[in-house]
Amino acid sequence: MTLGAAIDLSGLSLPFSISDLLTSVNSIIGWVGPFVLLAIALGFAPKIIGFIKGLFGRATAK
Repeated sequence: MTLGAAIDLSGLSLPFSISDLLTSVNSIIGWVGPFVLLAIALGFAPKIIGFIKGLFGRATAK
């Protein structure tokens, strides 16, 4: 085999199809996604709370 030679994958067979792979990836994203969203929400919550308190503080000061 020489460097840069084409690799013959014609005899290769996988035990799963592309549809199976995409279904698995969607399931993993569906399971992990809410936890990622929760982590992002907890990171931004203090900023959002401070923004809302600032809005009400300015509204009552007038």
